[in-house]
Amino acid sequence: MGVISLAIIKLTIIAVLGYYFYKKHAIEEKALNFLIFFVVNFTIPFMAFSHIIENTALQMTPPLIFLFLSIAIFLASFVLGYIFSFKRSHDFKKEFISVVSFQNCGYLPLNIALFLFPAHLREEFIVYVFLYILGFDIIMWSVGSYFIFRKKGEEFKPKTLLTPPIIGTLAALLLVYTNTAHFIPKVVTVPMKMIGDTSFVLSMLVLGCWLAKINLEHFYAKLFIILEASALKLIVVPLLFLLLVVKFDIGSLLGFFIVLQASMPSAVTLPIVANLRKADSEFVSQGVLFTHVFSIVSVPLWLGLYMKLSGFTF
Repeated sequence: MGVISLAIIKLTIIAVLGYYFYKKHAIEEKALNFLIFFVVNFTIPFMAFSHIIENTALQMTPPLIFLFLSIAIFLASFVLGYIFSFKRSHDFKKEFISVVSFQNCGYLPLNIALFLFPAHLREEFIVYVFLYILGFDIIMWSVGSYFIFRKKGEEFKPKTLLTPPIIGTLAALLLVYTNTAHFIPKVVTVPMKMIGDTSFVLSMLVLGCWLAKINLEHFYAKLFIILEASALKLIVVPLLFLLLVVKFDIGSLLGFFIVLQASMPSAVTLPIVANLRKADSEFVSQGVLFTHVFSIVSVPLWLGLYMKLSGFTF
C-alpha cells in the first residue's frame, strides 16, 4: 500500500502545481483552454494510437471485456446514485447521480501506471485504460450524460459518439486486428508517442487548474449531499467491485484494474458535461473536488486491500 500511496502523492504534487499556477495567474484561462484542447484533441489520441499499435499483446486482449466493464461500473454507480437520490427534497438529483456515476477513468489511472508499474506491466495497463476509455467516453459524452441530464423532448445526437480519443483508439485497433500496424513507419509513430506521453504531466496540470476553478462559496448548504455522493463513489462502489473480483478470484493485473477504476474519484471533465447540459456545474465541480481530496486516502486503501486479498504483486 505504501507504493500506491507514494504514486498518489506524486500525482497530487503535479496537480497542486497546476492549482498554484492557476491561482497565481501563471496559467490564464486562455492558456488553460488551449491545454484542454491540446490534451483532448492531440496528446491523449496520440498516446492511445501509439501505445496500442506498439503493444503486441493486444491481440490477446479482447476489447469487449473492457466495454462490458465500462458499462458495468457505470450502471452499478448510476443505480446507487439513483436509489440514494430517489424522492429526496434537494434540487441536485441529476448532478448527484452524475457525480456518483462518472469516474476519472483516464487521467489518474494513466498517471498511476507511470509511477507504479515496471515498464512491461505499464504498457499492458495503458492498453487496458484506452480500451476502457473507448466505452466510457461513449457513455459519458453521449449516451450516459444524455440519459442523466436529458430534457423533455430532447433528441439524441449520434455524432456525439465520436471524440478524438475514441477515433484514435478505433484507428489503432483497426490497424492491429488487420495486421497492418507494422506498415506505419517509426518516423510517424515515434513523434506521436513523444507528444502522447506528455499527457501524463499535462493532464495532471489541467486537473489542478480545474480544481482551482471550483467555487466553494455557499458550499456548506450542500456539504451533506456532497459527502453522501463522495461516500457512494469512494466507498460503496469500490467495495462492491472488490467483493466481485475476490469472489471470482481475479488475482491479476485485470483485477487490479477493475478495483482501481471502481475506486476512482469523479471525472474531472464532468463540470464541462454538466455545463453543456445546462445543469448545476458548481455542485458538480464541488463534488469533483471533494472526491479527489478524499481519494488520496481511499484509493491506496482499496488497492492495498485488493493486493492483500488476491495475492497480486508487481
